Amino acid sequence: MKPLRRNTNDTLRLLARGISIIVAVLLVAALHLGQKVFVPLVLAGLFCFLLSPIVNRLERWHISRIPAVLLTTALAFSIVGAVAYIVAGQLIDLAYKLPSYQDNMRTKIASFHVPSTGPWSDVSKTFNELRNEALKDEGEGAKPSVGAVVDDGAIKPRAVPVEVVNPTNTFTKFAEKIAAPVLGPICTAAIVIVFVIFMLIKKEDLRNRVIHLVGRSRISQTTCTMEEAGDRVSRYLLMQFIVNVTYAIPIALGLMWIGVPNALLWGVLIAVLRFIPYLGLWIGAFFPLVLSLAVSDSWMMPLFIIALFLVVELISNNVIEPWLYGSSTGLSPFAILVATILWTWLWGAVGLLLATPLTVCLVVLGKHVPSLSFLDVLLGDEPSLPAPDRYYQRLLARDELEAEKVLAEYEKAHSFERVLADVLAAAVMSGEADLEEGVLAPELYSSVLASIRKHAVRAELRAAPVEPDTAPPDVLIIPAEDEGDEVIGIILGELLGAQVRTRVTSWQILTNEKAELAINSGSPVVCISDTSRDDAPRARFLGRRLRTRQCAAFVVTGLWSADDEETNLAALAEKFSADQVATNLLVAREALRGWAVPSAAPAPAPPAPVV
Repeated sequence: MKPLRRNTNDTLRLLARGISIIVAVLLVAALHLGQKVFVPLVLAGLFCFLLSPIVNRLERWHISRIPAVLLTTALAFSIVGAVAYIVAGQLIDLAYKLPSYQDNMRTKIASFHVPSTGPWSDVSKTFNELRNEALKDEGEGAKPSVGAVVDDGAIKPRAVPVEVVNPTNTFTKFAEKIAAPVLGPICTAAIVIVFVIFMLIKKEDLRNRVIHLVGRSRISQTTCTMEEAGDRVSRYLLMQFIVNVTYAIPIALGLMWIGVPNALLWGVLIAVLRFIPYLGLWIGAFFPLVLSLAVSDSWMMPLFIIALFLVVELISNNVIEPWLYGSSTGLSPFAILVATILWTWLWGAVGLLLATPLTVCLVVLGKHVPSLSFLDVLLGDEPSLPAPDRYYQRLLARDELEAEKVLAEYEKAHSFERVLADVLAAAVMSGEADLEEGVLAPELYSSVLASIRKHAVRAELRAAPVEPDTAPPDVLIIPAEDEGDEVIGIILGELLGAQVRTRVTSWQILTNEKAELAINSGSPVVCISDTSRDDAPRARFLGRRLRTRQCAAFVVTGLWSADDEETNLAALAEKFSADQVATNLLVAREALRGWAVPSAAPAPAPPAPVV
């Protein structure tokens, strides 16, 4: 029955994954096909995130909801309309000036030379042909026009057929070519404004409807998701807006000082395009740079523009953005790039601008909805693997350099003791579990343990000469069975520090020899180290042997694979014939330090067992 049940579960799991993939494909198709419906809704939602703090502030000033919403939206969209009006005027002015820049462009092209020899020979040939074509005299040789014929060397006019144009067709073509491109964005903007006003006024009602749709049993989860998504998106939009404005102002002033025409237009363009991750800045810089080539008689103006953008970018990245951004959006750089490509494919230029806030919402959903947790893993900026797993994975790949980097990063945020207890010991336990399950080769496990041995001891301690010590150690650590037990013992010895003299026996000696060594060592404390996940027969045998031989030492048995929250330590201590059982290295360290005292000093009162 068990194989049948397992096959049924596997089939159901595969079926669920297939359904999830189909749903995801249908969702993407719906977003792509329903662009005209979803884009105004998404834009309205983002404006609500941006304007909600202002509305809330006005309400705290005892202004009722509807006047606060109307005042906020009127102010916001008036600013947007004023900027659009200024940009339109600048574009018209630029269109009138462009024909006057043709001579400078011809001069620039004529002064540009490509080497005609070597690997650039083909490029040089092509470029020279294009340059000659561009510089060809327009007046060279009179050519007959389309509406003329040549008769005996004289150009005579030719009869042109007259076509009667249907006025209805003319109006239709005008509507298709002129009215539709203009009226389309205007209608979309009007729809967005209406939606924004409605969403701000009915914000609580919409929130309650979403919670009711999801279900009252998930009210806390839905509330946390909505609050975090709103907070992240609002903070991102507000901070990005401030950063873009503070970036665009010095750019516009600098371009005006350099002498680039329509500097205000390029400043506004930079402020908008910087919402596009990574590429927006350089797309915005391309236009004034090309215009400077047409305007300037020399190459100094383009060089000044490049220097201006580099200086402002460095100041913004290293001063303004770290100061304004209290925390990041929670997205990894790779996720931002992928999201930019995906949303651009779905919704074009609008998707390019909305990629980051929309992906932030997906990450928040993945954080709070268990079935969508893969979104948080794939798109979030949190490490996909914790430090112990990353360290162990690098050791499995035999990449010691990267493993040491993981340890160094963890030590910066914590301490070397936490590196020993949290990372190195966890790597030993992971290797032991994989070895017992048969998924890790013994040779590779030995290689992993060799690296952990080296990392467990400080480099300066390894380099220092060790003098032989014939005195009995304060703590004798005995590996119960295998090499992993010995390595955990070494880590425990490092945790005890230099104040406690520690000795770790070899795991390769016989169990009886280990017991005799513990009895005859004269150590006041003996610690049995065991990493196995089974009943630990070797540790139980050693404990009974020490008890029957009336060993005078205080015996601590470390069961490192046991769960300290679900284990009755007192019952385990009786089962393993030990004075105390520890499942945690730091707890074991405190117990061992309490008993590891010099023999000349009076013995302290025994510490209470850790339960």
